[in-house]
Amino acid sequence: MAHIYDYAIIGSGLTGLSIAAALSRETKNIALIEAADVPCGVNKKVNFPTGPMNNGIRFVPDSVLSEKALRFLGNILNTSVVADASEEAPITYESGGFKTFLGFGDNPPPFYEELAYFTNSKRLDLTLQPYEWTQLLFEKFQGDFMPRSYVTKFHQEGERVTHVTINGSKTLHAHNFIFAGTVKDLALLLPEEALSVRARSKLSKNTYWTALCLDLCHSKAVTESTAMHILNGTTQDEIGPCAGRFLPAIEVDGQMLQASQWMTFIEQEVTEDSEVVGLALKKIKRQIKRAYPEALDGLKLERIFVAPIISGNGDLKLSANLTIPELENLWIASATVNEQKNLVGALLQAETIMASLGFRVEADETSSVMEEESTAEMSL
Repeated sequence: MAHIYDYAIIGSGLTGLSIAAALSRETKNIALIEAADVPCGVNKKVNFPTGPMNNGIRFVPDSVLSEKALRFLGNILNTSVVADASEEAPITYESGGFKTFLGFGDNPPPFYEELAYFTNSKRLDLTLQPYEWTQLLFEKFQGDFMPRSYVTKFHQEGERVTHVTINGSKTLHAHNFIFAGTVKDLALLLPEEALSVRARSKLSKNTYWTALCLDLCHSKAVTESTAMHILNGTTQDEIGPCAGRFLPAIEVDGQMLQASQWMTFIEQEVTEDSEVVGLALKKIKRQIKRAYPEALDGLKLERIFVAPIISGNGDLKLSANLTIPELENLWIASATVNEQKNLVGALLQAETIMASLGFRVEADETSSVMEEESTAEMSL
């Protein structure tokens, strides 16, 4: 007889890992299914000449929802991840000098909401970096981790998912399924009865944004500014502006090195177009050089990273408890369906899923309790 898991979680990025670590307080009968070789999604550690750092620029704006998200994370990890809050206005480069960035005026980029996340002048300073969050969450996970496992189909009986097909041949059964993968993939993965033709078409044709990240190691200290930079140049084009900032310079083997991290967004449909990617990277470098003429001289390292489909929800209609309306035991934990963006949206989505499942996550592991359904609904 096939083994039946209590929970099958598809995707081991920040959202999936948060849910997996939190559920591990209640049961070890969990399958964590991941297509890649390793967990952590885009929030994995990068070894850089200046030391370990995040896989691309990371930022947490100071807001009530950000504090809520990081409090949830801290409760899972049993430690506070917020050191303090600080204020530093974002800057831009215009007319030969730096000025406070005041917004895009009448010409916002198509990915305005994605970029606006980085323009908050108030930020939360962290005791642990996002790449450390995912490492610690994975350490707290107790269950079966299944790397190199692609879910290729959901199967249903009545209004419940009974099992999934993995890698086209393997079958995995569970009582509950939590999907923390790419929303667009649901157009192919869900059974025909679970999604209308119109909804499936929306999922396939919606605009999804891919983050194009550029990490640079400069061979000298470029600036003491730790402000977020929003750079765009003097002419409007299809590529759009970028966000980035410099990390503090440090001395390595007698030489001052400084890392900087930059990000722009391109439509998912053109992610495979090397010409579009090349133009976007050239524009980022052009804007850096415009603001800091010597910054790109003698670069120690240049690292390009693409994070596909980090935004766009396909207008997927969900039940109040975040399940697919026709499938009562399939919860959608994908961060992109949350109204909040980026790290904050990922954590809030995980917290909402836990509430929907009927769990309240407290800092002390012994006090994580199963709540009555009415209480869980109040938490939503």
